[in-house]
Amino acid sequence: MSSLLAGVVSRQPLAVADGRSGSLLERVTLAGGEVLVVKHVRDGGDWIMRASHDHGRAAELWSSGVLGRVPEVIDHAVLGAEQVTGGWVVIMRDVSAALVPGHARISRADSRRVLEAAAALHAAFADGPPLRLCPLADRYGFLSPATARREAGGADEVPGLIGRGWERFAEIAPADVAGPVLAVAERPEPFAAALSAFPSTLVQGDLKLGNLGFTEDRVVMLDWGTQTGWAPAAVEVAWYLAINWSRIDATREQVLDDFRAAEGGRHDEDALRLALLGGLVQLGWDKALHASGHPDPAVRAREAADLAWWADRARDALEVWSP
Repeated sequence: MSSLLAGVVSRQPLAVADGRSGSLLERVTLAGGEVLVVKHVRDGGDWIMRASHDHGRAAELWSSGVLGRVPEVIDHAVLGAEQVTGGWVVIMRDVSAALVPGHARISRADSRRVLEAAAALHAAFADGPPLRLCPLADRYGFLSPATARREAGGADEVPGLIGRGWERFAEIAPADVAGPVLAVAERPEPFAAALSAFPSTLVQGDLKLGNLGFTEDRVVMLDWGTQTGWAPAAVEVAWYLAINWSRIDATREQVLDDFRAAEGGRHDEDALRLALLGGLVQLGWDKALHASGHPDPAVRAREAADLAWWADRARDALEVWSP
């Protein structure tokens, strides 16, 4: 079988503004003028892959046929995956023109489009897990103090920020929330077991705005692999809200209402309550850093209010479950 990359005439490294892993992306031009984006995937090749035991999920999603089952409303852009020395390459169409620009805000209507497309994905895979992907315990452990300790001294600066962020979280978050959240972050298995009691489906896993875009009738969703997994649908919206809310022209409650409406009868409020605790387990460190250390006082105030909102949601979950 001939490679999709036969006839490459130029290669250009591609920077990802909000990327937090060390994966290499490049834009390549073929002899015929077609422009593709290539992601180089190595087994455990960056700190996120190591923390989530990712041995090549991005390639496996293609080779197993899972991406072929993704609903038409979603454009994953993947054309193929090929094995190369030391790992794989995932080959994609260049959809950069459709992506949400860095630091841009999106409307509630566009946010609703994302949630409706995600709901279509969840419905399409409600019949069972297609293959072993990102385990729930890894989902809630890859941004943990343990990862910071394990990756200390590495080339990437993010694990160091994670460690400092959790230290700051312990200092500024309410004690009744900080203790349980840090307990889950350090030992996520019991929390993962509690979430796994709810009906699960395929979640894309990383619906941050840097991975999203819009065409006339489709939603672009990039970066399938490391965080893609089998989980309750509420896990998807908890991460989406935690990482994106400051750039969405809607209240947090409106985003959650849109999620409930998109999921329809499959929605489970108890799963959502628990998943929102999980959102703080994942990104409490980041919120604490911004709430206490951002140079802009207005951003500090906004992030402090956001941290308080998430602490309240954590309390809601801790009324019915505790680590």
